[in-house]
Amino acid sequence: MSDRRFLILGLPRSGTTYLMTLLNAHRDILCSGEQFNPHAIVGVGERDDTAEAVFIRDTAPLWFMDQFFERGEATGVARVGFKYMIGHNIRVLKQLEQLPDLTLIHVWRENKLAQISSLIKAAQTRKWAQNRADDHLEKKIDATPRQISHRWHEYETFDYLFQRWFNDQPHKRITLEYREMFQPGFEARICAFLGVDPDPQMKSPLVKQGANDILERFEDPAPISQYFQRIGKARWLDPEL
Repeated sequence: MSDRRFLILGLPRSGTTYLMTLLNAHRDILCSGEQFNPHAIVGVGERDDTAEAVFIRDTAPLWFMDQFFERGEATGVARVGFKYMIGHNIRVLKQLEQLPDLTLIHVWRENKLAQISSLIKAAQTRKWAQNRADDHLEKKIDATPRQISHRWHEYETFDYLFQRWFNDQPHKRITLEYREMFQPGFEARICAFLGVDPDPQMKSPLVKQGANDILERFEDPAPISQYFQRIGKARWLDPEL
């Protein structure tokens, strides 16, 4: 097993794609997309959704991972990783103890209103990430407090249970909250964690898809604002970054 290998783990809309693209922009890092997406094998700019490819992957997930890492290491980069979404393949998590040299990066998002609003918008528009600005960025979200309540409770539970599991893992690991990735010096920090020199060209090509003022994202923000103030989560109404 090579200690050049890493995984980014997290829930949708937590910043995993941002981190993936940021790391992949480093000259000594190859970081791919969702290799265990249930619908397809998703790389950077590529996608294999053939039934045979998905079947082979799901039949032998550790073998599949090893093949991915070997191909990446053959390119000569210092670090090779991909994005693993929590819930994509439980066999991967159960078998991680067989991969003690694998480095783990867990990304999560404290502001669940920001996370869930981003999730709902992406599900409605089918735009999960983009590299250039367009009219989609200004599109308002049609959502009710009840819809958001269901999702944020669900995601906060996932985060709580997963973090407890994650803290028990013997691997070299780090947990990053969404906002940390946008603070000055983060690029140098994550490079130091992965053991590579900083790269001045390291920059994610993604554009932010939602307004930083969270309530501006909604067609009807008043009920949502009232709901979160009443349940003691008014901080989620403030700008996230």
